[in-house]
Amino acid sequence: MSSILSKVSKEIGVSKDDILSKGLRAYLRTELGKVETELSSIYHKYGIKSIHDLEHSIEKGEVSESDVLDDLTKVDHLESRRDKLKDLLVRAG
Repeated sequence: MSSILSKVSKEIGVSKDDILSKGLRAYLRTELGKVETELSSIYHKYGIKSIHDLEHSIEKGEVSESDVLDDLTKVDHLESRRDKLKDLLVRAG
């Protein structure tokens, strides 16, 4: 990998560190987009904006917990991943 990175750096006149930094940010943005798309799909399915809305719908009896358990678990995981990716993006500059 180092040799291709060096070759690209030399060919386009951009430092290896800059290429790696920009590549990392692009990767994180892509992953964040995938997570947000998946969350949006689940949110739309239930007409909610967050896991708290889904939990509130369960508490009010609007949906059965057993019917939404898989999505509830998935939303919890995806929201956690989204927050981590956002934090990493901020730290990556």
